Amino acid sequence: MTEKKGHFEKGIWVDEPVAPAQKPGEKQIEERLTTATKNVISAVDELAKATHDLLATEEGKKHIEKAVKETTDQVQKSFDDILSKAKAEMDKAKADIKAEVEKSKQKK
Repeated sequence: MTEKKGHFEKGIWVDEPVAPAQKPGEKQIEERLTTATKNVISAVDELAKATHDLLATEEGKKHIEKAVKETTDQVQKSFDDILSKAKAEMDKAKADIKAEVEKSKQKK
């Protein structure tokens, strides 16, 4: 004989309601969603703390300054490379034009 779950209430045995059986996959999905939700909340909290530290501490301000300087240096290098290539192309075009002019003078 199986015992039913329950308790005495005012001297009378009251059966505890039996929860409907969940399919194994449902429980796993619920647990995974709960874990994922907790992880997202934790990640958002960590991001908020890191952002606060970045903006409110001296170390954070130095980190921002370093990142801005590195970015500025990279942009400057890119512009220098572009200008250098443009100058080389202009010098080549100038030399080609000069060669064409000399060639046409020799034909006359």
